[in-house]
Amino acid sequence: MTPATKSAQVQTQATIRIADFTTLPNLLSLARIAGVAAAVLLYFEGHPRVTVILGTAACLTDHLDGYLARRLGQESVLGAMLDQAADSFTTAIAMAMLVIAGGFPFVFLLIFLLREFWVATVRRYAALENVEIPSHIVGKLATAFMYYAMMLMAIALMLDIPEAITAWMRPLAVFGMAAGLVLSCLSGVRYTLVLAGKAR
Repeated sequence: MTPATKSAQVQTQATIRIADFTTLPNLLSLARIAGVAAAVLLYFEGHPRVTVILGTAACLTDHLDGYLARRLGQESVLGAMLDQAADSFTTAIAMAMLVIAGGFPFVFLLIFLLREFWVATVRRYAALENVEIPSHIVGKLATAFMYYAMMLMAIALMLDIPEAITAWMRPLAVFGMAAGLVLSCLSGVRYTLVLAGKAR
């Protein structure tokens, strides 16, 4: 295979069609982004209950889009990219809202954003070197921990729940978010080591 043929093949494989955005798994990823953005806007408009319901429903699709992609045979590079983008965007914007609301310390948001910046840089470099860095169970666990911690904190802050209950919900949410951030950073270290190993 000549270099020109190989280059043409890579370009063909990387082509993204409009139809790729309309598969059910990818629509769910896009809906997750829109749903969490709408939930945050509604919070600042004074609708905390709707925020909790809509935000929770949007975050729960994180477990559904990947399952449907495998089940329906619709796994794709675009789908993986959308899933990662949806995770990063929804976590960042929801965590920022909960920091402003007084639920999480600002340092949590700072750690998350720094980790996302580093992983995006690693993935970008890997793409330029034609190195594939697949997702790992540690990263998926990190996202799950953070989503459920945010859901728990949002319920504690925004719904009319007795103080006796929120007194244990909020520390549990903080612990869950801390655990999620630790796992997230560990997955970032793993991605870096995978790239370094493949690059040698």
